[in-house]
Amino acid sequence: MTKTFSHPHFFRSVLRWLQVGYPEGVPGPDRVALLSLLRSTPLTEEQIGEVVRHFTENGSPAVADRVIDRDEIAEFISEVTHHDAGPENIQRVAGILAAAGWPLAGVDVGESESGSDRAPASQG
Repeated sequence: MTKTFSHPHFFRSVLRWLQVGYPEGVPGPDRVALLSLLRSTPLTEEQIGEVVRHFTENGSPAVADRVIDRDEIAEFISEVTHHDAGPENIQRVAGILAAAGWPLAGVDVGESESGSDRAPASQG
């Protein structure tokens, strides 16, 4: 784990990088890739849920009542967890966040959670 990730202000930094990288909110196509990136950090599920609450667009039906509760956050996370972001989308979103200042050292941006295109190592 890098010092950046163990720093007590990492969570707030993630929110800042998202605000800089996505000033209009994270568009739908980038959300699955973003969630994949967030899961490769030491953020807790609760912190990831908090990030989801922050990047939900103002016009989203989920925030029609101006409040996003835990059930809505959990539903969103479970919906996007079933989708594969694809390495090209993860790299694109990582590029946006890197341009916003996120030091991506230690974050796996090259492969999706479901694996890679490489052949598995033989088990002798």
